[in-house]
Amino acid sequence: MKSERANQTGATPRADDNASPLLGSHTPPSLSITPPPTVPVRLATPTAPVPRFVIIANPTAGIGAGKATRAKLIEAARLDLEKHGHAVEVLLESDPAKVSDLAEQAARSGETHIVAAGGDGTINAVANGLMRCATGNPATVKGVTLGILPLGTGNVFAFNLGIGKRPRDAIKVLRSGHVRVIDVGMARPLRESRAQSVNTNRPISQRYFLCMAGFGFDAKVIEETSLRLKFVLRDFAYVLKTLQNVVLHQGAQMTLKFPEGKVFADEAWLLMIGNAASYAWDIKVTGQARLDDGLVDVCLLPYENKLFSIQQAMMMLIGQHVERGTAHYWKVRSVRVESKPPVPIQLDGDEWGYTPVEISVLPGALHVMAPPEAP
Repeated sequence: MKSERANQTGATPRADDNASPLLGSHTPPSLSITPPPTVPVRLATPTAPVPRFVIIANPTAGIGAGKATRAKLIEAARLDLEKHGHAVEVLLESDPAKVSDLAEQAARSGETHIVAAGGDGTINAVANGLMRCATGNPATVKGVTLGILPLGTGNVFAFNLGIGKRPRDAIKVLRSGHVRVIDVGMARPLRESRAQSVNTNRPISQRYFLCMAGFGFDAKVIEETSLRLKFVLRDFAYVLKTLQNVVLHQGAQMTLKFPEGKVFADEAWLLMIGNAASYAWDIKVTGQARLDDGLVDVCLLPYENKLFSIQQAMMMLIGQHVERGTAHYWKVRSVRVESKPPVPIQLDGDEWGYTPVEISVLPGALHVMAPPEAP
């Protein structure tokens, strides 16, 4: 009766009245659920693909190591690179023309890392093969990087890159993946020169160089400095041949024509055009040259008499021929060289042709594997 009256009078039922008999007479406390801590999702960092190397090796490079020793050095480089996950293909060739062809074929087939294993002549041949694939204006090689494994006697280009003399140091540079963009020099025979190769008397076409172009006296020194002499005397071989030839050399009438119309003419016993500073390790004829400044350096030593030339040569060998000597020095993008009589030309230490010729620079034309601290 009480409950009926309560309902009739509108009394609000108590919470107890609706309690579940299973839970008793008390309302269950609300549950507070703490979500588990959020664990950050770590996405895998994409790794760069491990490059494949094509090594174009000259098995006859240098004179200091026998054929078996050179083969061991090449094999050691292959094993070291493969140990670090690189696929490696080794191509052996000693003929410079065929070396250039192999480099061009590798680049056109999609290879991205091509290594020249040999001396400066082999490196020059590989670079020329790659430059055949250059496009654009100015021409540049795209998608291909040149590596250096110095196995020659001089290894001047490796020195200018800061790689050093030991093959194992060069292998570390290949693995490091550090790339430097450098300029490339170009020698173009002039149409009226009927240019011919020094050795074959065949017509020649334009050719590229990485270190230097030497004229007359310098080409003579290169020609007469044999591999055997370079092995026995190292850098002093060039010193000896320089002093021997400067006594005999008479010089030639040289004319330099620059793009802005300036003309310089004088009798000279040495003309060097450098893309790099060092001519033979510590001998720096074009000491202000840089591989990536977009210029070539021109150094001319005038001829007066043999005694004066000997004094100039001594100043050059100690690096004082510009600051304290009588050398003429320019930094240019191109220069036309004429002479009477025509004189021979060497490019990166190999005989090439005769004057007249136009020398120019292709800025940033080539990507090269080099140490981070490269000069």
